[in-house]
This record gives sequence, structure tokens and C-alpha cells, in this order.
Amino acid sequence: MKKIKIIIFLLIINVLSISGVNAASNPYKQSGPYGTNCTWYAWKMAYEKAGVTLPGWGNAKEWYNDAKRAEYSVGTTPKANSIIVWGGWTSYGHVGYVERVSGNTLYVWDSTGPCIDENDPTYKECMASSWNEDTDKVCKQNAPKAACEYTISPDRYGITGYIYLSNAPKKSSTSSSKQNSAQTVIETKSNNANLKTIELSEGKIEFNKDTLEYTINVKNKVDKIKVNSTLEDSKASVEGNGEYELKAGVNEIKLSVKAEDGIVKEYKIKVIRDIKEKTSRKKLETNYTNLIIVIIIDVVIILVTIITLIIIHKKHHKKETSKNISKK
Repeated sequence: MKKIKIIIFLLIINVLSISGVNAASNPYKQSGPYGTNCTWYAWKMAYEKAGVTLPGWGNAKEWYNDAKRAEYSVGTTPKANSIIVWGGWTSYGHVGYVERVSGNTLYVWDSTGPCIDENDPTYKECMASSWNEDTDKVCKQNAPKAACEYTISPDRYGITGYIYLSNAPKKSSTSSSKQNSAQTVIETKSNNANLKTIELSEGKIEFNKDTLEYTINVKNKVDKIKVNSTLEDSKASVEGNGEYELKAGVNEIKLSVKAEDGIVKEYKIKVIRDIKEKTSRKKLETNYTNLIIVIIIDVVIILVTIITLIIIHKKHHKKETSKNISKK
């Protein structure tokens, strides 16, 4: 009995070691500046759901033509167990795994999801008992995951076509070697679009490479600011370093980082230049103007009063003189 247990244990270890050696490696990075990479997710779904180990094909919009060159079956007819390629989703394209097709609807596992099974009885019961948005969120978090629904027509994202996985080509050792070589080239293209530091001639920010927006306040007397940023990856490039003139109020400065593989990440800095000093100066000028106007009005009133008194005095004097003459 003891020998049998040892043999079973050794068999299990052997199986685990073999599966570990044969485990496929996803050639794409899981996450980028905008969340989960669709290429990583579609590759993973093809491997898990169809048992197909895809090569590395670069950006999503390139998959259709790359698959065709790699002798995969491709076409424009939607089919289950295929990879859908959207060429117009973004400048990089978008891909997902088509689980099934029903009429005008595609059921797709892609990085924007997964979606939830709204027909699940437990989910329906949970939503029926929910009383606010917070409990709605809990229901959705606990709901079974499902493929997301997309319409074939109208085509909102520009479908290029489909890569059919049911008849995926079997790779020879030579082609496998070529794929590994291609994958190595793709992996050396860095998608690191992070800044390492941002330095300002005025004010300070608590920099974090994953924080894309910053706000600083400067005094009104500061009419210019210098921005200098450094890259985390020397293969990337950045636009936006330099000196900027500041207007009173909000000024927006953008730093655009482009990774080696073309991914772009944008950092924004809002510089708020104080307008209080300018406002107080305007108030002072307004008060000074008002004071001058008041003084002029007062002087005019005094002059009018003096002239009126002189006229009255003259009239009175003339009247008195007339009386005296008549008495004589």
C-alpha cells in the first residue's frame, strides 16, 4: 500500500512538472496606461477557451493580416470560437474572443468586460431586493460573469474581420521557432510611457507616475513657469518640456509621452495664477476715479453756491440803492 502511494505521488509530480514545462506564455503585457490590454486578454481567452496558443502579433489592428500571413483561416463572416478584430475602435484597434453568434448579436469576451449574466436567477433576486445604487453595485459584483453583447449591424467600431480558431494551423518545430523569434522582437518593444519626474520652476507637486493630472497655485507676480520632466524608459519620448507664459487664472500644460511601441500617455498640469493682486489694483483705480468725480462734483456745487450768493447779494444791494434814491 505504501509503495502504491509513493508511485501515485511520483506520477502527480511528473504530470505537474510536464504541464509546467508545456504551459504557454502570453507574449503580451497584461496592463497598459489605459487598463487591461485587449491583446493580452484575447490571447488568454483563445488559450483558455479554444486551447489555441496564438503567436505575438503586435497591436490589435494588425492581428487580421498577421493571422492571414501565418496561414490562419480568416474572413468577414462572424463565427463562434474566433477572434474578432476591430480596426476602427481606437488608433491601435481592438480584439476579443467570440464565444457564440446569435442572429445579429455577437457574444464576446474582451478587455472592456467581462459583462454579467443578467438572466441569472440569483442576480435577478438580488436586484429585486436592492434599494439603492450601493446595493446595486454589490449585486453586479457578485453576479456570474458572461460575454458582452455587440451588434453585427450597425457596426459601431469598424469590424475588420475574424480569425477562425477551430482550424488553427499546427505549428512545426521550424514555424514554432520563427514564432518564438517574432514574439521576442515584439516583447522588446517597450510599452512604458511613464514619466520618472516632473520639476517646476515655481510650486511643487507630489509626483506619481500613475497620476495623470496635477494642480498648483502661484502668485500673481509669477508670469512664467519652466517645466522639465524625465522619462522612466529611455526608449520613450516626451513632448511639452519648456517655458510657458502664464495668464491670470487657469493655465493648462500637457506633457505627452510616447512609448517605444507607440502607446501615448498624457500628463496634465493646471497652473492657477492668482488674480487677487490684479483685482485689488483695479479696485484701487476705480476708487481713485470715484474720489476724483466726487471732488469735482463738490467743487462745482461750491462754485454754484458762491455764484448764487453773489447774484443774490447784488440784487439785494441794487434794491437797497433804489430805495435810498427814491427817498431823496
